[in-house]
Amino acid sequence: MNDTEILGFQTSDLLLHLSYLMLVAGSFVRTILPLRIMIIVSTVAGFLSGLYTGYGSMVMWEAGFFVVNAVQVIILVRERRAVQLTDEEKELHKRKFSALSLVDFYRLIRRGTWVSAVTGEKLTLQGAPVVRILILSEGAAQVEIDNTVVAYCRFGDFVGEMAFVSGNAASATVTTVTETRYLMWRSEELRELLAKHPDIMSALQTVFSKNLIEKLSRDVRHPEIGSVGA
Repeated sequence: MNDTEILGFQTSDLLLHLSYLMLVAGSFVRTILPLRIMIIVSTVAGFLSGLYTGYGSMVMWEAGFFVVNAVQVIILVRERRAVQLTDEEKELHKRKFSALSLVDFYRLIRRGTWVSAVTGEKLTLQGAPVVRILILSEGAAQVEIDNTVVAYCRFGDFVGEMAFVSGNAASATVTTVTETRYLMWRSEELRELLAKHPDIMSALQTVFSKNLIEKLSRDVRHPEIGSVGA
């Protein structure tokens, strides 16, 4: 290919600058699909720059990077299309897990089980091992330490998260005080998922911390008991 000039610059140089500019810009992108697309643009520009200059090794490597990232984009798009959320799950994602992509959130909820509980069900028992973690979607539960009610859980509150993180026994007894619906994960299955997907683990730790602050800031005398829309 002829290496023509554009505004005094060689075409190959402009393409090479574009290639590196896309890589630099991509380093500021936090979501994976836009990042992959920017890498593809970078590889196309680098590929063309290599053609203009006759740099065969550059052409070969850029073509390889293009194929790898193009395949990954196709996989990501297919995963997004496969995401099917109920209204309840969409609300949970919007209000509690917005830091997670829809694909990662879908991975998370697929590992869980939706459960409907009657009033009076024990979700955890003080001093007993905790083998599951859950988040309330509807209803409410009371938290007791040494037979004294110290807090109430409502929509978006986790139960068993501290034991999940520390590996200790339950520090409180949590009992439903209304008909309740929650999403539940077995601790070992959730750990397996988080080990495979560090982004989910990071987001979940942030959600745990925010939820703990919310719980501690509430007045136990005036529990705000509500459902998803509360």
